[in-house]
Amino acid sequence: MKEFKTDLFPFSRGFLACEGASKGKRLAAGMLSAMKEIPLSSFRVDEHGFCRGVSLGEVYFSFQNCIVFFKKNVEAQIQNHPECAEELEYIRDTMPKWAHNNYVRTDEHIMHEDEGHMWAGSWMGHANPDFAGFAANGTGYYREKIKKYRAVNAGKDDFYDGLELMLDAFEVMCKRYGERAAQLLEECTDETQKAYYARTVKTFDHVPQQPCRDFAEAAILFFLNVAFDGIDSPGHFDQYMYPFWEKTDEALRSEYLHLVWQKLIEVDIWNICISGSDENGKDLTNSLSYAMLEETAKAHAPKPNLTLRWHKGTPRALMEAAHKSLATGCGLPALYNDEVVCPALESMGIPKADAHEYVMNGCNQIDIQSKSHMGLEDGQFCVAKAVELALNNGVSTVTGNVLGPKTGEPETFRTFEDFYSAFIIQAQHLMDVVTDLAISAQKGFAENSPNPYRSILIEGCIEKGRDYKNGGPLYGHGQILLHGIAETADSLAAVKKYVYEEKKYTLRELADMMAKNFEGAEEDFRFFANNELKYGNDIDYVDELAERAVNHCNRYLRTIKTFRGGYFSGGCSPFINSPGMGRALGALPSGRKCSDPIIADSIGATPGRDTNGPTALLNSCLRLDQTLPASGFILNLKFDKTIFNSEAGKEAFLSLWESYFERGGQQIQIGVVSPEDLLDAQKNPDAHRDLIVRVGGYSDRFVNLNEDLQKNIIERTLY
Repeated sequence: MKEFKTDLFPFSRGFLACEGASKGKRLAAGMLSAMKEIPLSSFRVDEHGFCRGVSLGEVYFSFQNCIVFFKKNVEAQIQNHPECAEELEYIRDTMPKWAHNNYVRTDEHIMHEDEGHMWAGSWMGHANPDFAGFAANGTGYYREKIKKYRAVNAGKDDFYDGLELMLDAFEVMCKRYGERAAQLLEECTDETQKAYYARTVKTFDHVPQQPCRDFAEAAILFFLNVAFDGIDSPGHFDQYMYPFWEKTDEALRSEYLHLVWQKLIEVDIWNICISGSDENGKDLTNSLSYAMLEETAKAHAPKPNLTLRWHKGTPRALMEAAHKSLATGCGLPALYNDEVVCPALESMGIPKADAHEYVMNGCNQIDIQSKSHMGLEDGQFCVAKAVELALNNGVSTVTGNVLGPKTGEPETFRTFEDFYSAFIIQAQHLMDVVTDLAISAQKGFAENSPNPYRSILIEGCIEKGRDYKNGGPLYGHGQILLHGIAETADSLAAVKKYVYEEKKYTLRELADMMAKNFEGAEEDFRFFANNELKYGNDIDYVDELAERAVNHCNRYLRTIKTFRGGYFSGGCSPFINSPGMGRALGALPSGRKCSDPIIADSIGATPGRDTNGPTALLNSCLRLDQTLPASGFILNLKFDKTIFNSEAGKEAFLSLWESYFERGGQQIQIGVVSPEDLLDAQKNPDAHRDLIVRVGGYSDRFVNLNEDLQKNIIERTLY
């Protein structure tokens, strides 16, 4: 074991001193060293007694990456402490330089990603650890569990040593937070603030070794856990926090719920979930569910990204409370359907009881609370790119790159089925490329980025003796998100109708127009842009093709295995990526020109092309089998603020929501806006800083979005 004389960089010294051990154990040893040695003043306790995380100054993004980003700091310290130069140079040169691109990317992977119609692997993914585990059980429970499975899994001592070291680090951190709070209490003169500090001191006199005694203590520990994990997705808060909520005085619990809600807004937390059903159909709604909705409505903020799980037994009162929150214009909660999501998960081999424990993370990806590593963006691709490639024999009309197999020149496709077969070959090739890259990244993260903290709090890891990133969780499926669904349907319909049925154009003529971006063919462009064959209008001719193509993609993804021990499935969660996907897409028979950033930002229509009303749009979306995608399959809807806030508007919306879900819709997310406000916000952003809109799976302030996203949202059909 290497020894150091310097007292600088305690994390790195702890990591490097643990020579010969696994990276997970070394990482935990570094955390323990840091927790013991960094100054007490680095332990930030805010005015309400909440712990805001420790600034280690040497770990980039979050501790689990083990990425040193402070090389310049080391160089500076070498100048300041020449007597320690040799040791500091050793730290600088020896700490691992793991980065997000530390996995195999072939020339083909790079070409597709550079083109812009897909990406994969560069994001480690979100998670929903058991954030109430320490609050409910204490760390002693996990030490006993580690002891039990250490005896079962021979040869895994190094892994279990790392988990125990991480528990040590967490306990030391909590102890020192208690000490810091006591220090602040002694210095404080404000009586209200002193009461908060006193409660934090009282919490950490027994937490986390012992369980929390009430909701206030559980809230303090919860927020510390969330910060320690890297500010991700709390998941089913109203379920795991309810035992503490139930036994706490109403005034105290309401105060601490409000405080923790404000903290989650401040740190820009991701997804948090309420309500739903269990495997027997029992409703899970409780008083905390309602209280969280009330906090959301009062806050009028884009975060935390609240999701409500609906089922046939959802109380009408909860739906009305959701409408009240949505009517403020915050875009929250997003609405999910247990009657569709749970069967989708069960069809992936997840038992019914666990499927009913699903939650969302990140924007809106699906995970099983504290049991899986699958709720993340493994990759995304634009399925409409396959139409472009089928028309051009595998060649991109945007860059001229050969991106797909040679499926034939346009004149060789004698029937629509010939063309459709070429489209499927191109789409499957895109899915093969994006999943291959995702698998490479999954393997890279497993080898280089262990996470002993999540390995403690996600079921399966301790039991298997495997890290969270390396197949430890019970479920290791993957998720590939589709873009360009509407553009694909509209293009296929145009080819079928106007080439093969009406013979208005030959496929060669059409392909040449696309390759030239309709240059010299403006009248033809207007024809393709304005014809009636547009997805989202309840037109069987178009919707059948959408159903056929999208269901095929979702089924095909399910045949491809992940590195984590599961299978891929599809989804649609464009986030902020729709404009970029549009810019990477060539001209299409749907009536779009090359690199137009306006593209469907959900499973709905291309913005502005659903002209037959919301019922028609929902009917089109319901043609897709929404039990096939086991990731979020989102539908954006935009409603006029004045109408939505009326009593008649409320009743109409609740009926629409219930009807869509009863008929098989998986998810809807609601934007409630005034079109005049959106347009004015583009011109006068300072006057509309509080204007919130729903983007591609999350809410944000309109003025924070780039021009392409703003235009996309403005052009969505207003109902």
